[in-house]
Amino acid sequence: MRNKKIAQQIEGFRKKRVLLIGDSILDIYVYGKAIGKSLETPTIVAREERTELSFGGAALVARNILELGGSVSFFSVVGGDDEARHYQDFRHGNLDKHFFTDKTRRTTVKKRFWVDGYKLLQMDNLDNRDIDGALLEKIKEGLAAEIGKCDAVVISDYRHGMLTAGLISYVKSIAKERKKNIFVDSQISHREGNHALYADCFMVLLSEKEAVSLDGKFAASGGPAAFKKISAILGKSNVCIKLGEAGSLCLVNGAAIRTGAIDAKAVDTCGAGDAFLAALCLSSMEDIENALEIANVWAGLSTLAQGANPPKIGDLTKYLGKE
Repeated sequence: MRNKKIAQQIEGFRKKRVLLIGDSILDIYVYGKAIGKSLETPTIVAREERTELSFGGAALVARNILELGGSVSFFSVVGGDDEARHYQDFRHGNLDKHFFTDKTRRTTVKKRFWVDGYKLLQMDNLDNRDIDGALLEKIKEGLAAEIGKCDAVVISDYRHGMLTAGLISYVKSIAKERKKNIFVDSQISHREGNHALYADCFMVLLSEKEAVSLDGKFAASGGPAAFKKISAILGKSNVCIKLGEAGSLCLVNGAAIRTGAIDAKAVDTCGAGDAFLAALCLSSMEDIENALEIANVWAGLSTLAQGANPPKIGDLTKYLGKE
């Protein structure tokens, strides 16, 4: 590998344990081939060829961490339904699951229908109510017992009800007490942003859309000054803007760092942000530039196949070795 420090970063992943808190999503992909159109309505008729199931949302962050060699203590909430049983198959030697069942809600499921390589439809089963007080207390008890065993805390907030304001505040307080860095990725795809709740966490990751939601005049072409309004909202947090095929732009300790993406044609960008988060949280922040390079490469590799699945660690070392 051309960069000894990058090799050391990747080798160090095996020694890292992450406390991951977030919303799991059961992703179901139905693939088919078009055979015509309905005579009654302008509807494509397709022959179903196969159905695939994968663990997404915060579970995809966990899968990426595991593929990179890290260990995970994973806290999430599932519903009291048949769909939750699928998580019994989510197993790994370096994974400790702390799944809490809320019998009053449905497990989050996102079902996508692909025909001839195009996504035609997505149907979601969602229940975005905040978890209740009793469940919150159980989760807090579990987190208090686990945080001392972990090197970093990751929050993957898909806004499906687990990460209440109370839980966010609690995680911030115990992480500060234990001197653990918190890495945050909170989505705004279907709800108003809650990024202000994560002010003063170590690192807050944003998509360009999320950055613009915080500052309507944000421009990725700017330097540290471009982060002025965002930093006013996020306090002391370092900020990393994920720019997809343009790489990333981050403000770390007051300095703007621009990192490029890999030169490859993306097939499916779903899950790239989770891959980026996983690689970054495992890396040493004392070598932030190489950490960001690894995160961008890992995220880019995750886009080269259809479906939200982690790439292989061998592909990462192979790619970096050729640079």
